[in-house]
Amino acid sequence: MMERWSPIAEFERLWSEMDRLMSEAFGRTARPFFARTFAARPAIDLYDTGEALVVKVAVPGARPEDLEVSIEQNALTIRGRYGSVLDEETAKHATWYRREIGYGEFSETLTLPAPVDAENAQAQVEHGILTLTLPKTTEARVKRIPVQQPKALAGSLN
Repeated sequence: MMERWSPIAEFERLWSEMDRLMSEAFGRTARPFFARTFAARPAIDLYDTGEALVVKVAVPGARPEDLEVSIEQNALTIRGRYGSVLDEETAKHATWYRREIGYGEFSETLTLPAPVDAENAQAQVEHGILTLTLPKTTEARVKRIPVQQPKALAGSLN
């Protein structure tokens, strides 16, 4: 059976091997030389419900105090910290056998596709997902205009 080659998986394997070699060389009490102090930017979804724009951001392990959200003109900026980190005392005595949960800080700025009412925006984080509900301004909301037939023409078609 053929296996599809993944450069990301190869990089992860190489990274883990370098961590293991450096840990063996400098002992178990040393912080892993190539410890991951960064993480890829979080996954973000953005969709329009008609009345509001909704943004969902994957931030595993983040608490509300770890996140900052701001809107300036049509730009939404989300900054934060997420992931799993051991406290210093536990880290001193830990022997790592596997370390894959990313952690780090991020900052993302999105250009919003429509003007929003920042005063009535809501943000909450639950189960590792930050959800922003950004009500669109009344000018930005879709307005349906009924199509009618002229009254004079309507009588002549019957």
